[in-house]
Amino acid sequence: MRWAKHIHLSWQNPQTWAEQLRDQIRALIQSGQLQPGERLPPVRVLAQELGVHFNTVARAYRLLAREGWITLRRGRGAYVQSRRKDPWAQEALWDLAERFVQQASWLGFDPPAIRKAVEQALRVQFPSQDPKEDRT
Repeated sequence: MRWAKHIHLSWQNPQTWAEQLRDQIRALIQSGQLQPGERLPPVRVLAQELGVHFNTVARAYRLLAREGWITLRRGRGAYVQSRRKDPWAQEALWDLAERFVQQASWLGFDPPAIRKAVEQALRVQFPSQDPKEDRT
């Protein structure tokens, strides 16, 4: 995989580059472009390809590992974790939602626009379900 083609880090984004990298690798996993068991490139290799310091990539990998997206095997690399729902999943969901709302708000979107975007994303991700059916 040509990582520089899939990863785009921006100075304009309020997140750190490590956070941006974490989010983009997570998106590659969620979309199926990275499969469970697949090995991620070594930290220094990815850092060189993206033109960032290796600590940036190492921090992104640690964040992904802490969230359960990848497994770090000392001396053997980083691997995409298989899908499973862990006890931390609800907390991770709240964290993702909070960061999304903060970024959307920072970009100038109001609550109705943010809600509409989330509902559209849900329709795309789960076309056979209506997100309004899940309201409690």
